Amino acid sequence: VLSGVPRRGGEGRMAAQDRATMSAMWGLPDNKKKGPAPKCFNIASRVQKSSTEQPLSCRVHPVAILKILDAYVRRPEGAKRTIGTLLGWISEGSVVDITDSFQVVHKDTDEGVLMDQDYHKQMLALRQKVSPREVVVGWFSTGSEINATSAVIHAFYCTKDSQFTPTAVLPGPVHMLVDTSLTQQSLGMKTFVNVR
Repeated sequence: VLSGVPRRGGEGRMAAQDRATMSAMWGLPDNKKKGPAPKCFNIASRVQKSSTEQPLSCRVHPVAILKILDAYVRRPEGAKRTIGTLLGWISEGSVVDITDSFQVVHKDTDEGVLMDQDYHKQMLALRQKVSPREVVVGWFSTGSEINATSAVIHAFYCTKDSQFTPTAVLPGPVHMLVDTSLTQQSLGMKTFVNVR
C-alpha cells in the first residue's frame, strides 16, 4: 500500500515533496496537475559506449509484471523461484518495451536447472498468433540476486532456439530480476543486459 493513497477521512494526503520523490523514483515528470496514470514503468538503463549511442532503457507494462507475480504465486510447491520469457519490441530508438511475459516450466536441481524448451517454443508460437508484433526480448526470474544457474538460462536465451533476435540496440537478451521477498516497502525490479 502506498503512503500517498488517500484513506478514510482525508488522511494520508501526499505533500508536494513526497509527490516529487515518488515521481523521481518512477522516472516520471513532476507534474503539478494530475495526469493519466502511467501505462508502463522505466526501470533500467545502461552506460553509453560512445557519445553518439543513446542509453538503452526498458519500459515494463503492468500486464507483464502481473503475469510474473501470478506465476510466482502459482509456482509448484517447494519451488524457490519462477522463470519465464519476456515479450515486447524496441520502440523510440533505444527503448525496449516489455509488454508481456509467460512462465516457462523448469526445475532447479543440485546440478543446475532443467528447463522445458519445447514448452517455451509452443507458448511463444501461441503468443505470436495473438500478437505477431511481440518478439522475445529477454527473460525473467524471481528472487533477490543472480545465481549460478542464471548463466545457464541466459545462455539458452542467447541462442536461436529461444527465437531471440539480436539487434544493434539490443545485442543480447534482457534479464529482469523481480524481487518477490517484499523486504522493502516497494517491489524491486532490476534489468540486466550483457554488454560486450
